[in-house]
This record gives sequence, structure tokens and C-alpha cells, in this order.
Amino acid sequence: MKVMAIHRSIRARIRVLSLAALTALLALVALTPIGALAVNNPVFDYSLDLPIGWVQADNTDPAHIGFFSPNADAMIQVIAIETEGRRSGVAIAESMLHTMDAEGEPVAFSFQGYPAALSDIRFVTSGMPARGYLVTISIDGTEFVLLAFAIDDSAAPRGSARTAPGAASASAYDAAHDHLLSAIDSFAIGGAGRLAPGPISQFFHPFPAPADAARAAQLGFFDVPIPFAVDPNELDATAVLVEREARLLAPYGALDSQTAYQAWRRYFRMIYRDNFLRLEGVAAGIDAVLASRGTPRVDYPREILRWLQSFDYSRAGGVSDFLPPLLCLVGREGDCDSLAMTYVIILHHLGFDSILMVSDRYAHAVAAVDVHGPGARFEFEGRRWLIAELTAQVEIGQIAASMADPAGWIGVRLRLVPIEAPAEQPRG
Repeated sequence: MKVMAIHRSIRARIRVLSLAALTALLALVALTPIGALAVNNPVFDYSLDLPIGWVQADNTDPAHIGFFSPNADAMIQVIAIETEGRRSGVAIAESMLHTMDAEGEPVAFSFQGYPAALSDIRFVTSGMPARGYLVTISIDGTEFVLLAFAIDDSAAPRGSARTAPGAASASAYDAAHDHLLSAIDSFAIGGAGRLAPGPISQFFHPFPAPADAARAAQLGFFDVPIPFAVDPNELDATAVLVEREARLLAPYGALDSQTAYQAWRRYFRMIYRDNFLRLEGVAAGIDAVLASRGTPRVDYPREILRWLQSFDYSRAGGVSDFLPPLLCLVGREGDCDSLAMTYVIILHHLGFDSILMVSDRYAHAVAAVDVHGPGARFEFEGRRWLIAELTAQVEIGQIAASMADPAGWIGVRLRLVPIEAPAEQPRG
């Protein structure tokens, strides 16, 4: 019962909506260089897609690397420990907590099928009180330790009276809280792991969701039912990630466009990763329907576009105003960017390379596909992509003349691993 109570407490902390911290974060990101930091460690086969402005620390040892927040009062370290045995994630955490003289209670969960644990920890570093999260993962031959923390300058050192609630402004830890979670959640093991929900998301709710918790949902591809089952807690988990990433994104609107563009790109990448495998069954069902009808593969993007265009237009509201793709399918609804990402994910499952296109000028989003065919195209990464408008009943390749200026759009590559297209698929 104690472990369950700790799990609920950490879940509540993960979902907290800390809008008061956005003011502090705006000052923090004003110091950032342009771009997110995408990191690949080939020695231990893991990757990170860190928030905007984070920078490398001394990373001469691939077994122990670290990254600082822009103003250096928050940090994430990744430690890889080669071992002959295999301990549980909880056992690794207990050992680390003892070594660090830290306070925390590890809670077990499964990450990418491996035993793992998450701890909300407090400790002292260089004489300063710190707070953060410790994630430990056990794989045959290697133990991974992720430590993300910030200075908790609202707290007194251990052994003295703590500062009274409300007596001080938000601590660096409070301001960096979403950054810490997002940094951990960007961790992936292997190339396939980059397409699965991250550690925080899988802690919040197991992935794949338990079969006995899934409920059948009504979803038809035109007039053909598609097998589709969802877990309500899975819907909650992906919505929590969207709101967290939206809070990180919010301050960047006041900065130069290049930094803002990079922040938007990472925002969409994080949501894409969390939803990609959740839509795998739906994509397979669509593929089966189209194949049974004898639909040529080159027409798949057109047919799937027509289907999503039939969904109701609906905005999510909240900080994000973004409905996760999984929820788009459950409710058969969404707005431009939600439906465009849903479309891109389904096409990626079916082997069609596609991107998201967003426009601040037009306050709109569309998708674009690398296929032959007539119509408006957008140049991105040396290729010309056929436009796909999700919120108007138009053919692929058509877009309103008032939004047709390519200079008003930016392309967003949603994944960091290549699409493997079937040999027979035409490419443009």
C-alpha cells in the first residue's frame, strides 16, 4: 500500500500544471542558444532529445555524460554501468540513493520491457539542496541511471527548519520541473525505442497498456469497422505529456523565430513519439481494408486523407490546444495540427514519408507527403512534398490560395529515424 501511495504521489507531481513557473522559464530560455540538443550515444546505444538550450557538460566518458540547463541550475546525467548480473530497477535505485546519501522511495515500473524504477529524490550537491528524479533501468549487461535535478533553493538544508510555504518565490526546481521530466522522457534505448513512449510516460501508465484494461472503441474506416481498443488511463497519459510539452513551449513565442521554430519542432517530436506505436493497430487495420479493396498503394495517402477530413472539427483548449492523435481517433475529431499529425503517423506506419507543416502567419497546420501527383508542393530538405489539407474537403495537393505562399510555412520532421518505404511506392 505504501508503494501505491508513493506512485500516486509521483503521478500527481508529474501532471502538475505549474503556470507560475512560466515567468521564470521565460527568463531562463532568454539565455539559450538556438536548437534542441539531440544526442546519440553509440557506445551504449541510447539517445536523448533534450529541451531547447540545454548544453553538454564534460562528456569525455561515454559511460557518464551530463547536460546543463541554459542557466546551469538544472542538470541531467546519464550513467551506464556494465555488469555481469542483473538487478531490478528498484535495487539499482536503492544502491544509488545510498551512494548519494539521498532521500527517496523507488517505485518499480517497466520501460521498453525492462525492469525500471522512478524515485522523487532530495539530496545535497556542493552544499546546496537539490531535488529531482532518479530513473534506473536494468538491461542484461548494462544498468542505466538517469538523474535529473535542479537546485531547490526554496528548501533549507537537511537538518534545519524548512522555509515556510509561500515565504519564497518559486525555486529553480519548480521552474525547471517540466524541463526535468521532458529531458528524462526523451531518453530511448536503441533505434526502435525512439518510436515508443518515454520513461515518464511509461511510468505514468504502462505501455503497451494492459490487455484487460483496454475497452473496445467504435472506429470505422469509411464503412468498414477497424479493431480498436483503448485504455482510458492511456488516453490520460498521452494528454498529460501534451500539456507538459505545451508549458515548455509557451515562453518561446517572445523570442526570435529560429529559436521558436526549433521549440515547435521538438514539441511535435515529443508528441509524435508518445503516440506513434499507440496508432500501430489502427494503421494495420486501414492497410488491411485498402488492400482488400485492391486500392493501389499510391492512392493510400489520398484515401486516408479523405477519411480524416470527415472527422469533426474540434479544438482541445487548455495550454496546448492540441488533441493527441490517439484521442482524435477515439472521438473522430480534431483540429488542423492534431489531425495532420494523426495523418503523418498513419502514413509512416504504412511506409509513406511525410512531414508536418505549420504556419504562424496563417495560424494553421497541414501535412505533406513524398508521393507523385499533381498539386501544390512545399520544398523541404531537398524534396518537394505534396500538400495535404486536413480540415477542408479538398483533394490532396490543394490548399487555399490565401495560404499558398511557401514562405509562410515551416516543415517539421517528426522522427529522427528514416522511413522505410516499400519498394513499389513511388517517391517524388
